[in-house]
Amino acid sequence: MKKLEVNHTPEFSRDIAIALAVLWVILMFIICAVMAKVIAVFLSLVILLIIIGIGWYIDEQKTIVEYDSDKVKWKWFWLEYTADFNNVDSVHYTIVHQRTRYGYNRRFEIVFQLNDSTELRLNDRLNSDDIDDCINGITDNIRLMQLYRFIENVYPEKCTGFIKNDT
Repeated sequence: MKKLEVNHTPEFSRDIAIALAVLWVILMFIICAVMAKVIAVFLSLVILLIIIGIGWYIDEQKTIVEYDSDKVKWKWFWLEYTADFNNVDSVHYTIVHQRTRYGYNRRFEIVFQLNDSTELRLNDRLNSDDIDDCINGITDNIRLMQLYRFIENVYPEKCTGFIKNDT
């Protein structure tokens, strides 16, 4: 099996960030209600730094993608995904643009449409050099494009190419 390392971000990672923020607010209220103000402020800041560290760790977690001519599989923390090509109806790729508070987050995403109409999405962050290359038509430097080209060589009938993302 061939291996590839990407910065995969699942769709529910935003929910994790919101849950961590809510957790911090709840803990801050509990600490402020129980302790003196100086200690409460100090503990609130410590807990905030811990939560920011957890969020950073989650965001920077690398995902190992293993693939061969039969399947593609990847694991993000404890969640495992497998796209078995016997169950894949079609494969396409897209570029996702997300507006964030501090700018834009761009990801290259491969979408596996399964026979039961469910989708598996594998993505990787794009940096500014990758975006410049995409504009100029050079996509071979993008790690997941190498995976897509492999799939395209093995299963050309299942690959539908680029589909514009309306987000």
